[in-house]
Amino acid sequence: MKEQNSDPVTRVGLRTLTIFEGARAMTMFTGSVLLAAGAVVRRPRRLGLKEMLFHLQSAGADAVVLLAGLSFLMGFVIGIQAIATMSPFGAEARIARVVTTITMLEIGPLLTAILLAGRSGSAFAVQLGAMKIRGEIDGLRASGIDPVGDLVLPRVLALVAAGLLLVMITTAFSILGGMVITLWIPNLSFLAYLVGAADAMSGVGLFVGLAKIVVFSGLIGLIGCFQGMRMGESAASGEGASSSFVVSLMYIVLIDTLFSFIYHIN
Repeated sequence: MKEQNSDPVTRVGLRTLTIFEGARAMTMFTGSVLLAAGAVVRRPRRLGLKEMLFHLQSAGADAVVLLAGLSFLMGFVIGIQAIATMSPFGAEARIARVVTTITMLEIGPLLTAILLAGRSGSAFAVQLGAMKIRGEIDGLRASGIDPVGDLVLPRVLALVAAGLLLVMITTAFSILGGMVITLWIPNLSFLAYLVGAADAMSGVGLFVGLAKIVVFSGLIGLIGCFQGMRMGESAASGEGASSSFVVSLMYIVLIDTLFSFIYHIN
């Protein structure tokens, strides 16, 4: 019975079953990627370095200008909001810490992850989906080549590396964007702002931000490749690139909430 012709209870049951089947398939897919990573650790020559560098360029270098501009504007906006909040209390000297901490813990990882999900995660789904539909992936399996190790793993590792590089750029340009607000604060110089920003980055928050983007970018790569590898297997999996971004965004928000909860209760 088709879902659209079923009663509400049946539709809920079918949708729940689809979610559990997808979660099971995603878990198995993640396990196969981890096994491929273990094989690369034992034999580094098995890693497709050229393909990894290609995806690193497309996911990282090609997004630098856009991400730098967005993060600069975000830092400027945060700085303006910090002025409005802290100036009445005479706490202008703390503005650099506010801008840096928010960028380092939240804005940097989230902005970078959303950009990677929209550009690279969806692109991975389209690329692998096209290969799946044309039968190229089945051809690799028939030739004794593991498509997970040759196609998926280089993309995931490239996205993790790109995420780390981009989040550093995001944080730097956001701090610079916030520094513009010192033009309106006579008793806060550029040097004092940079000292405050450096002091804010000396704690554990920097490592929390980097840990976030590693998890985010790795998950985005896994979801994008997973959606692409499932194209053509079922009607539910045929959504491909469109569902890749939505699912990635949902997990990004959930994991970010978990990170924030653990960080702030300790």
